[in-house]
Amino acid sequence: MAESKVMGRPSIYTEELADRICAIVAISDIGTERIIEQNSWMPDESTIRAWRFKYENFSRKYLLAKQLQAELYAESTIKIAAEKATYRDCEGNERVDSGHVAWQKLNVNTRQWHASKLAPKIYGDQKRVEELEGENERVKAELKALRDKLDKANVSEY
Repeated sequence: MAESKVMGRPSIYTEELADRICAIVAISDIGTERIIEQNSWMPDESTIRAWRFKYENFSRKYLLAKQLQAELYAESTIKIAAEKATYRDCEGNERVDSGHVAWQKLNVNTRQWHASKLAPKIYGDQKRVEELEGENERVKAELKALRDKLDKANVSEY
């Protein structure tokens, strides 16, 4: 029986490959799926997710790469918003291209949302971040109070 070669993307983890993946993610303002499509040397998305779970060092590097990518998303909104959205009609009058304006708005909003999820402390809703931090402190205080109460109730005098 003839040996069949298994074709597909690489699946053997190395630090060098991990660094290369993180570097390309950090400097790209497109999603992981498109990055993989454009770079045949990369493993598929499920492999990257598995590696993030399995290799703590890769997970940290990948998180940093995605946070750097958030900066690219945020910075690209300026360029997109500044694009001229006009055209000349058949009489030579300059008109606003409402379809292009709608595309700009959608693209800017999508990139802002994505940046806010990848780096919430920098690009997120500051009020919400502060609310969550305040809520965390309140819950910690309640847990401490309950722990102290349980400690007092469970003191035995031997």
